[in-house]
Amino acid sequence: MKNLLILAGAVALLFCSFAPASAQVRFAAKAGLNLARVVGDDDENVKLLPTFLVGGRAEFGLNDNLGLGIGLEVSGKGFKVEEMGVSGSLKPIYLQVPVQLFYQSNGFFAGFGPYIGFGIAGKAKIEDLSVDLDFGNSSEDDVAPIDFGAGIELGYQFGAVRATASYNLGLSNIVPSDNADNLSLKNHVIGIALAYLFGNKAN
Repeated sequence: MKNLLILAGAVALLFCSFAPASAQVRFAAKAGLNLARVVGDDDENVKLLPTFLVGGRAEFGLNDNLGLGIGLEVSGKGFKVEEMGVSGSLKPIYLQVPVQLFYQSNGFFAGFGPYIGFGIAGKAKIEDLSVDLDFGNSSEDDVAPIDFGAGIELGYQFGAVRATASYNLGLSNIVPSDNADNLSLKNHVIGIALAYLFGNKAN
């Protein structure tokens, strides 16, 4: 996990280095609810899994309305499943780095951009049996170690508090690449969050 923290921090610093030196910087603490599921092969009985999002964000103002946001988040994903009276869930947790170009005016906020996530923890559960998830690409692993995709976020800001709704579309297969059945499953997440902003205004 230490290596993942170093890697995620390096990615965030790399993107920050591209921001104009004159850009105003604002920071935010963010937390919210994720409603997660997967889409792909054999997903007929998949249901939404309530989970969480918590993290921080730096915003760089590019002009009066446009800005660049860089985040570092802990994001829960996965899904629930019910079939023939048996219930279970897969709950991977990712250290996620979103990069977002955003527009805001008169309180309204809209952002879009890519993200990359590194699997750090999680559990699989069937009825009363629960086991820790292994991340990797071998046939013995449970979940692929990397998740990436694109997200869109819309919201409104009240003073220093921003309320948003988001949708993250996973583009990577979370099934380990050595899986013998060649299954494909991708994370899809609906998010509802609050962010508290502080520092210089980003636009």
